[in-house]
Amino acid sequence: MNNDTLIKELRDKGYGYKKIANELDLKVDAVRYACLRMEEESLVGYCKNCGLEMKSVKGKKKKIFCSDRCRWQWWNEQRKGSSHNESI
Repeated sequence: MNNDTLIKELRDKGYGYKKIANELDLKVDAVRYACLRMEEESLVGYCKNCGLEMKSVKGKKKKIFCSDRCRWQWWNEQRKGSSHNESI
């Protein structure tokens, strides 16, 4: 196994940068850089409303909703829960 896969496994277990660096005998900056690089590569996201898996385009804004329908549905649900427009 190379360092990147080991770093990813330890990160998934909840280890911090320092603890990973000590475990693998690496510099903290090297571990942090590897984690940031892996984060950039993960372009998979999930719709905030329905949970559908979506892929975002690298270099573009990350998608939050899969469609306009989900966006509107989520927005309307959020408005129902707020007390902003309730009359006394």
